[in-house]
Amino acid sequence: MRISSSLLLFPIYRRQGEMFKRRGVFKGVVLYVVSKRPMSGYEILKELSRLTAGRFVPSPGTLYPLLAYLESEGLITAREIYVGRRRKKIYELTPRGEEHLERLTEVEEFRSLTQMLESGAAVGDLLVAVRDELVYIDEVFDEVEGRDEALLEEVLTLLRRLEEKVSTRLAQLRRAR
Repeated sequence: MRISSSLLLFPIYRRQGEMFKRRGVFKGVVLYVVSKRPMSGYEILKELSRLTAGRFVPSPGTLYPLLAYLESEGLITAREIYVGRRRKKIYELTPRGEEHLERLTEVEEFRSLTQMLESGAAVGDLLVAVRDELVYIDEVFDEVEGRDEALLEEVLTLLRRLEEKVSTRLAQLRRAR
């Protein structure tokens, strides 16, 4: 399954009397992957593909804006290196990113997800996560004050594309029965 949008948001969880808000499955997974070793965006994509047997691979258009966001939040750093004439950014977890990842790993659901990623068993659970995130997005959408017509059109296009993919998958499953 290719995820082409970074709309995946985790809902809010109450943990030890505090609100623990996680920005997303994708954000956490990227931090987890980068925690293994410094790597380029391309290497992150390849590692995500490896961990999920090619079933959860974000597009570069999803990954690179998230990497820029994580860098602006101080969770990762990026340093440029040159390979021949080509410039390459290498991403690495910062101490703040390590602390954030440590907090995420205190949450059982995230710990289970990373264990599944390492074991290669995450495919079904990723579909459940997608469903859960869509429910959450549906719940908070009314509270979003978006007046950007172009952005709303983009969201609508993504949702239509997702609807088409889900319809195709359902039709395939029904024909296979």
